[in-house]
Amino acid sequence: MRIAIFTIGTQGDVRPFAAFGRHLQALGHAVTIATSDRHRALIDQVGLRLAPIESDYAALMARERALIDGGNQLRIAGSVAATMMAWAPQWARQGMEAARGADLVLGSGSGTILGAAIAEKIGVPFVQAQFMPLTPSRHLAPIWPLPGLRLPGTANLALSHALRIAMWRLMARPSNALREALGLRAFPLLGPWYEREQRVRPQPVLYAFSRHLQPQPADWSPGRAAVVGFWSLDQGDDWTPPPALRDFLDAGPPPLYVGFGSMLSGDQQRFTRLVLDAVRRTGRRAIVATGWGALEAAQAPPNVLFLRDAPHDWLFPRVSLAVHHGGAGTTAAATRAGLPQVVVPFLADQFYWAWRLERSGVNPVLLDRRTMTAQDLADAIFLAEREGVRAAAERLGSLLRAETGMENATHALERWGVLPAVQTGRARQLA
Repeated sequence: MRIAIFTIGTQGDVRPFAAFGRHLQALGHAVTIATSDRHRALIDQVGLRLAPIESDYAALMARERALIDGGNQLRIAGSVAATMMAWAPQWARQGMEAARGADLVLGSGSGTILGAAIAEKIGVPFVQAQFMPLTPSRHLAPIWPLPGLRLPGTANLALSHALRIAMWRLMARPSNALREALGLRAFPLLGPWYEREQRVRPQPVLYAFSRHLQPQPADWSPGRAAVVGFWSLDQGDDWTPPPALRDFLDAGPPPLYVGFGSMLSGDQQRFTRLVLDAVRRTGRRAIVATGWGALEAAQAPPNVLFLRDAPHDWLFPRVSLAVHHGGAGTTAAATRAGLPQVVVPFLADQFYWAWRLERSGVNPVLLDRRTMTAQDLADAIFLAEREGVRAAAERLGSLLRAETGMENATHALERWGVLPAVQTGRARQLA
C-alpha cells in the first residue's frame, strides 16, 4: 500500500512517525512523510520520502516566546490557528501532492486537520495517530487544564466534549479555509463530531503511548481507538558521540541530563542561570542540552557540559536522571531508559505527562516553570534521586522496553481493515 503520513510540528512530533514509517516500509508499504522541509535530514536518514508542507513551527515558536512564557494555552492555540490560516491555501496544494496515489492517510496534531481533509477529498481511509488521550471518556478528565481532576463520569464526558468544541472553534476558520480550497463543504458550528449528517468516515485513533502510563479506558471502543505503545526511533547504535561528550561521561559518575527539546524561553539567560544554579546546589555533574533555545550555551563550570543535542536512546542509558519538558517523545525515551525524572512543562500535553509520571512514582513533584526557583528545581532533583523513585523508574522502564508499539499499531490498522493483514510477530499474540 501507499501511505501518506501528515505530521506537522517540532522534531519531537516528527520522530515517532519517522520510526513508524520506517517500520511500515520494512513491511513492504511505500511511505511518504508530509512535514516541514526542516525535518528532511531526519526523513532522509530513515530512507523515507518527504513531501514538503509549509509549517515552520520553530519560527512560529520563536515569534511567540512571550505567549509560551505566559502559559496561556488558549492564546497559544489562537496564535497557531492564525498562522494556519495563512498556510491553508498552500496546504491544500501541497497536501494533494503529498497524498498523490495514497491508499491510506494518517495524521497527527495539526496534521490531523490537513490529513483528514485530503483523505476525504481523494476518498481513502483516514486514521489519526495521537500522543495524548483525546477521545472523551467517563474515566478521564480532560488533559487540559487540570488532568488530575477527580470528577464524576458524566462531568468528565461533558468537560471533554466542551474542550473539544472550544478547540474546534479556535481552529474552525483555518480548517474550513483549507476545506474550501479543496472544494469541500465547510463543517458546521460545533465541528465534524456533532453534525447530523455524518459526511466524513469515522476516524479511528492510534494512541502512541504506553498502557503502563495511561491504560485504555473501558469505554473506548476497540474499533475506534487503540493504545498501542510508544514509537521510538532507535539510532544510538549508528551514532558517534563527539569527543567532548565521551570524555565528560568517562570523567566521573553518570551525570544529570537537563534539556527542554524544541521549547523556547522568553529569557534564555535567566532560565539558563536558574538551571546552572540548581545544578550547583545539587553538587552533581550535568549535561545541559540547549535544543531549540530554551537554554543557551553559557560559560560552563567544570561539572557541566553544554550539548546541542544527542539521540536519547544513546544518551539516556548513560545518565542518572532526566530533567525535561514533558514532551511525549522525551517522556518515552526517559521512561524506557528507567530514569527518575523531573518534569518542567511548558505547554499542551506536557502538563498531562508530568502528571502521569508523578502518578507513576517517577516524577516526584509537579513544578510550575513560571514560579520555579533554583532551589525548587534542586529540591526536586534530590527527591527524584531517592531509592523508591529510582526503583519505580526501573520497574516502569522494564515494562516499556517489553512493549512493541509499532507492531501493535500495525495490527490495529489491520484489524480496522485499512491495512492488508501481514504477520507481525508479537502483535499477533496481542490480538
